[in-house]
Amino acid sequence: MRRSAALPTALAVIGGVLAVLSLAQVPLAAQKGPFWVMAVLALGASAATYIPPSSTTLGAVVSPSLCFTFAILLCWDLGPAILVQGLSVVIIAVRTRLPWRDAVVGAARYAAAFGAAYVVLLLGQPDPFHALSTVDLFTDTIAVIGAVLAFLAVYGWSVVATMPRPEHPPVAGRQRERMSTLRDPAVHTTALMMMSPVLAVAGHVSIGFVPLVIMPLYAVERMARLSEERQRAALTDTLTGLGNRAGLQTAFDRANADPLRNGRGLTLLLLDLDGFKYVNDSLGHDTGDQLLVAVAERLRRGVPEGAAVARLGGDEFGILLPDEADLDGSVPAANRISAALNGPVPLNGLEVEVTAAIGIAVYPPHGDDFATLMRHADIAMYDAKHDNVDVALYRLGADRHPQRLAILDQFRQAIVTEDRRAIAVHYQPQADLSTGRIVGVEALLRWTDANGQPVSPAEVISVIEHTPVMHQLTDRVLDDAIAQAGQWHAAGLRLRTSVNVSIRDLFRDDLVERLRCRLAEHRLPARQLQLEITESALMADPGRAMRTVAALRDLGVGLALDDFGTGFSSLQHLRMIPLDEIKIDRSFVAGMTSDRHDNAIVSSVIALAGTLGLRTVAEGIEDEPTRRHLQAAGCSLMQGYLLAPALPPDRIAGLVAAGGLPAVAPLPGNGVLAQAGSPVRR
Repeated sequence: MRRSAALPTALAVIGGVLAVLSLAQVPLAAQKGPFWVMAVLALGASAATYIPPSSTTLGAVVSPSLCFTFAILLCWDLGPAILVQGLSVVIIAVRTRLPWRDAVVGAARYAAAFGAAYVVLLLGQPDPFHALSTVDLFTDTIAVIGAVLAFLAVYGWSVVATMPRPEHPPVAGRQRERMSTLRDPAVHTTALMMMSPVLAVAGHVSIGFVPLVIMPLYAVERMARLSEERQRAALTDTLTGLGNRAGLQTAFDRANADPLRNGRGLTLLLLDLDGFKYVNDSLGHDTGDQLLVAVAERLRRGVPEGAAVARLGGDEFGILLPDEADLDGSVPAANRISAALNGPVPLNGLEVEVTAAIGIAVYPPHGDDFATLMRHADIAMYDAKHDNVDVALYRLGADRHPQRLAILDQFRQAIVTEDRRAIAVHYQPQADLSTGRIVGVEALLRWTDANGQPVSPAEVISVIEHTPVMHQLTDRVLDDAIAQAGQWHAAGLRLRTSVNVSIRDLFRDDLVERLRCRLAEHRLPARQLQLEITESALMADPGRAMRTVAALRDLGVGLALDDFGTGFSSLQHLRMIPLDEIKIDRSFVAGMTSDRHDNAIVSSVIALAGTLGLRTVAEGIEDEPTRRHLQAAGCSLMQGYLLAPALPPDRIAGLVAAGGLPAVAPLPGNGVLAQAGSPVRR
C-alpha cells in the first residue's frame, strides 16, 4: 500500500498558514476568564481521552476536547481554537506514541476544518444574544449548523484522503468494511460538536454552567469506549484472547497500510495441532480447551515482536510475521516458532505432547491478497502433514483446489442425476484359497469424468470424504450392491457381498435403519451383506462407533476389519469388536514371498485370526507362489488380480460358473515356508 506525501504536506502548510494568520486573535481571547476555563477543560479532556488499544492513527481517536475547542471557535474566533486544539493533539500524540509527522498531519486536519467552519461563521455572523426576531434566531441556527457541517466535511475528507491507499483496488466488500471503521468516530465527533453551541451559550451566561457539560461528555466518551470494545471483541477469540480470523485479516491490512514498511512483504503461517481430536475425545472438551489456551500462550511467547497471532477455529492458528518478509527468512522463522511450540503440556495430571504442522505463504510472491495467501498457506500446511515434516513452504503450482472443486462438482452432479455411465459399482471376486471357488465379492467404485477418463477411487474419496457427498456416495453404493446381491440370491448365487463404509458413515443415525429397509426390499438375508470398516474409523470415536457396530451385529450384517495391521490398537479391536473377518492389507501380502518380516506378520495374523474363529482374506494376490504360501499358512480367502480384477456385475455369474481358479498345489517341504533364509512353520 502507498500514501502520497503531497496531500499531508499541503494540509500541514494550510494549517500553518491559518494558525499564523489568526494568531493575533489569541491575546484578545486570553483576556476572558471563560476562555481559560474552556481551554483548561479541553486540555484535561485530552489527557483523559480513552485511547483504543488498536488505535494507530489520530483520526481513530475521538476526544471530548473538540467540544470545548469548537465552542472556543464560536466565542473567540479561529486563532484560539487552533491553538488549544493543537495542544490537545500534542497531548494525545504523546500518549499514543504517535510519530511527529502524523501528529502534525492530525493538527493540520483540525486547523483546516476549523478554517472552513470559520468562513461559514463569518458569512452567517451568528449573534444569539442580540437576536431581535424569529428570522434572526433562524439565521443564527443555520449559520452554526452550517459551520458544524463544514467542519465535519473538511475533517472527514482529510482523514479519508490521507489514509494509505492499496496498490491493488480492494474488492467492494473490503472497501465497505474499510470505510465502516470510520462510521462510529464520525457519529461521536458529530455528537461532540452539537454540544459546542450549548457550551458556548453557557459560557456567556455563567461560567459556572460550563462544568455541567462534563456528564454529557462522559456519556459520549462512554459510547466511544463501548463501540471500540465491541469492535475489538469482533476481532478477538474469546477462549484464548488471541485474534480471530477477522483480526488476522485486519492485522494484514494494517501492516500493508503502514507507510514505514515501504512496500515490504509479509509472511503468513498457518499451523494445525497434531492429534488434538484424540485429546478432545478421550479427555473431554474442557481439557481440549485448556490445551488450546496453553498453545496460545506458547505462541505469544514464541513469536517475534510485532507479529500477530490468531486462533482461526478449532485447533488451527495463524501467525503474521511482518519482519520475515522473504522466502529465505520465512522457513527459519517458522522453525523457531515450531521449536517454541513443541513439547509436553501438563493437563489434569497427564503430559500431552504438542506438535504441529506449519504451512508458510509469503506476500506478495504467493498471493497479492489475504484470501489467496490463506489458501496457499493452508495448502502448504497439508503438504507438511502429508510429508510428515514440521514446516513446509508453499510451492508455486501446488494449488490443486480448482481441480478438486471440479471433481467434487462433477461427482455430485453424477450422483444427483444417477448417471450410471459415469458412476458404476464393479465387483472384485473373493475365492476360497484352497479350492479356488468364488464365495464372495467386494463392491468397488468406478467413476469416469466428463472427458471420459477414469478417475481413481482414492482420488475421488480424498476430495469428497469430508463433504455431504460422501453420504450420498455410500447410499448409492449400498443401494446398488444390495440390489445386485438380491438378484444373485434370487438366481441361486450365494455370494457374500462386502461394502466399504467410512468414518462418517459409522456415525450416521440412519445407517442401520437404511440397511434394514434395503435388505427387506430386495429380500436379501442380512448374512449375505458384509460391511468393511477400518481401524482409523474406530479410533475416531470408539464409543459412538461401537454403538453402530452393535446395532449392525443385531441386524445380522457381517463385519470385516479392513487393512488390518496398518492402524493402531489392532489387538484390542479384535477383542472388543464382534468381527467375522479380517482383511490383511496388500502391503504385507505383496512382500511375503521375498521378505521374511512380511511373511512372519501375515502368518501371525492368520494364526491369531484362526484362534479367534475369524476368516482371513488376503488382498492383492497377484501370483501363484503367494497364493500357495497363504494357503500353507492357513488363510481362508483370496482377493486379487490372480483371481480377477473388479468386474461389471453381469460378468460375475459367468466367472462363478467357470469355477474360479484351480485348487492350489501344496508347497514342497510338508508345509514349511522357506522365506528369505528364516523358516516360519504353520
